[in-house]
Amino acid sequence: MDVQVDGNLIRLEREKRAWSQEHLAGAAGIGVRTIQRIEATGIASYESARAISAVLEIPVAKLRREEQNTPAGAGLSTRRLRFAVRWLGAAVALALLGGVSGFWLLKDYQKIRVLRTVEHWVTQSEPAVDAAPLARGP
Repeated sequence: MDVQVDGNLIRLEREKRAWSQEHLAGAAGIGVRTIQRIEATGIASYESARAISAVLEIPVAKLRREEQNTPAGAGLSTRRLRFAVRWLGAAVALALLGGVSGFWLLKDYQKIRVLRTVEHWVTQSEPAVDAAPLARGP
């Protein structure tokens, strides 16, 4: 099982003791490449995190990132909250885009309908008015 650890904290604690990555890896009993990956990405197996915490004499809970240090049931973590806000923002943006484009489509449809009605009135053949009956009089 992988855990999120604070790679910067591990690097700072290692440098505070003037240890190289090779020295920390040897003391923890893990590979140098593993130390490099953990410091770069902040992802470690639980066993590696325990070994590093034992060597640096830091509790595993302190090595974990802040968003994982919140107690269970304390609500959404920071990462989940950011994810939810992004999706909510995207949904609102799509709804606005759909509403605005639907509004403009409706307006265009109404314009076309009016133009067709006017065109029908203009092109509709009107019966010819017979001028002779009007000229005769009563």
